[in-house]
Formats: sequence, C-alpha cells, structure tokens
Amino acid sequence: DASMPLKPQKVIADLRQALEDDDILISDVGAHKLWIARMFPAVKPNTVIISNGFASMGVAVPGAIAAKLAHPERRGVAVCGDGGFMMTSQELETARRLGVPFTVVIWVDGGYGMIEWKQMAKFGSSYGVKFGNPDFVKYARSFGLAGFRVESPDQLLPTLRQAMETELPSIIELPIDYRENLR
Repeated sequence: DASMPLKPQKVIADLRQALEDDDILISDVGAHKLWIARMFPAVKPNTVIISNGFASMGVAVPGAIAAKLAHPERRGVAVCGDGGFMMTSQELETARRLGVPFTVVIWVDGGYGMIEWKQMAKFGSSYGVKFGNPDFVKYARSFGLAGFRVESPDQLLPTLRQAMETELPSIIELPIDYRENLR
C-alpha cells in the first residue's frame, strides 16, 4: 500500500522482511500488538514476545534491552505505540550507557488507540485518550542515538534495515493509519 499514514499490514510485512529468522521482536501493548499477534509470522520459537496476561504497557523497550543482553548476537526490535513508548522511553539512557543496540519502532497516532476503540464501542464516545508527542527524532538525538521518521511507504524497509545496523539503540517514528482496526 502506497498511502500515508502507513497501514499496519505494510509495517508488519516490511518488519518481517527486515528481520532475520533468529532476530527478536518484542511487542508492547496496544493496537499494534493485535496486528503483530495476527499477522507477524514467527519463524522460530521465542523470537516474537508479546505481553499478554496483565498486558502492561511500556514493556517493549526494557524487554528489548533484556533480549539483547540475553542474546547479544541477535538483533532486537521493540514495537511500541507512542503512549507505551513514553512510559519507559527513559530506559534508552540505560541502553546507551550499556551499549545495547536495538531498534524501537514507534507506531504514532497521538493517543491510546486501543482504549479509545473500547470506549467508542461501549459508550459511543471517548475521553482522555488523546495526547501530544515530542519530536521522536530529536528525542532520540537527545540521548546521542539515531532517530528516523518515515514519511513515505517506500522509505520504510530501507529505514528499518539502516536502523537495525546501528551500533547503539535507534528509534523509527511511523505515522500509522489505525482506521484499519475497524475493518
């Protein structure tokens, strides 16, 4: 799909193409988690880790750090929504200090999409689910890390590959089209 914002299906397909079979994807909690659970093919066991159970938001960044510490020879990717990312984004300092490289892919929609989705289904309106974001590229750079913003679908796969080759943590900001959730 060549439209912007990016469709979740496009992001999933390009993520699968960018990752090797042994690489580790850690999913935070949010609408992206459902897309990953439904559509991301795990080629080998324990390469796709999704927070279920209590499903605590903010797990992907510290989870990716832990995955890289346990398996330094494998690449790691944390997939987060913008809300979940901001809950533990300060751990980028820990990763930078420890020299733990991994890539954070942030699906940006400026809100708690899953919560809004549920509020709309139950009440027909939503409350308290929209928020503003920092400039994620500048945020990454404030930690001395690489930051990328995808502005067209054809930039996605090359940007993923470039970010995954950095020797420190990196951030990729993706504007996401969550209207696909309703389909």
